Amino acid sequence: MTDLLIRDLDPILTDRIQRVSAARGWSIPETIIRLLEHGLFSVESEVRGGFSDPEVSALSDAIAALRAVPQGATF
Repeated sequence: MTDLLIRDLDPILTDRIQRVSAARGWSIPETIIRLLEHGLFSVESEVRGGFSDPEVSALSDAIAALRAVPQGATF
């Protein structure tokens, strides 16, 4: 795994990361990895039209199709 160094991180952001880490019981590195992954998924979904990867398009189409399926009866 590649090391990543972030300089001059805002103290408020650092505190927020530490609070998420404590609340979830994750280490700081695990927390940062999960937050980066979650943020990337969010941004990619907003701009996925700019991606040329056919797998991204296929996944997007599958998600859209699943959202269009009517909800079944609740049990």
